[in-house]
Amino acid sequence: MSTVYVLPKEKFGKFKEHLEKLGFRFEKRPHQVFLARYDKFTVNLYESGKVTFGGSDRISNEVEWFLKSKLGGEPARPAQGIGLEGKMRIGTDEAGKGDFFGPLVVAGALVTPDTESRLPELGVRDSKLIRSEQSISKIAWSIKKLLGKDRFDIVSINPVRYNELYDKLGNLNSILGWAHARAIENLLRENDGCALAVADQFGNRAYIEEALLSKGKKIELVQVPKGERDPAVAAASILARDRFLFAMRRMSKEFGLEFPRGSGDDARYAAGHFIEEFGIEELRKVAKLHFSLFDELS
Repeated sequence: MSTVYVLPKEKFGKFKEHLEKLGFRFEKRPHQVFLARYDKFTVNLYESGKVTFGGSDRISNEVEWFLKSKLGGEPARPAQGIGLEGKMRIGTDEAGKGDFFGPLVVAGALVTPDTESRLPELGVRDSKLIRSEQSISKIAWSIKKLLGKDRFDIVSINPVRYNELYDKLGNLNSILGWAHARAIENLLRENDGCALAVADQFGNRAYIEEALLSKGKKIELVQVPKGERDPAVAAASILARDRFLFAMRRMSKEFGLEFPRGSGDDARYAAGHFIEEFGIEELRKVAKLHFSLFDELS
């Protein structure tokens, strides 16, 4: 039976040094810091900090003792999902809805029992818990490689289009429902055997249900609070965040300005500077104009 621990990143080096002293040999593996081998006994350290090993011999006891007593490693707690584990399903999530600047992005990720079991090794979790943009980009790349091009979809609504949709639909939840539905429908084109989709509950479930087309209306749709607890939704959250951050970097390069996240004082200051530089009419190209921040500026 495999033993699983979680090790802080700053302890990776000390752990490797100890294994070297014990006589372990090291091998490189995708998405891992290392695989360490001692005869037929192996230790895997993943970039997420997860450590796995198996067996009950002396080496196993020594590794476990060092992890617990010297490095402060803790036994991994089973993920508290939402009860859909082991089922093929589409997870959807969004990024950018609380940001004055930049697009609204919704991503969908279709997982199977096989790919779902491998997501934790890539460091997949709620994207809001991952601070580093570089880590988001790296994990997103790994998710795309694992799933394959037909099992993820990204709907990115740039500010100009977003403002048009808001004028037409009248509220954010309607736009979100439309975008989540598009991601689901796009994935079902190549995966019509999938009968389940799960999304974070951002409003009345009818927002997504009513926007689904013929294929989407045939599947079961689950919407729950904190949907990122589900691995498929967590994967989608990372894909959406990665595309949002890419769009923000590209927008900053185009206008020669740094666009802050959120809709607080930093965004207000940046918007004022943008208006001085380019004029208020151009703001619709970079910002979501239904925010109260825009009313304060105009």
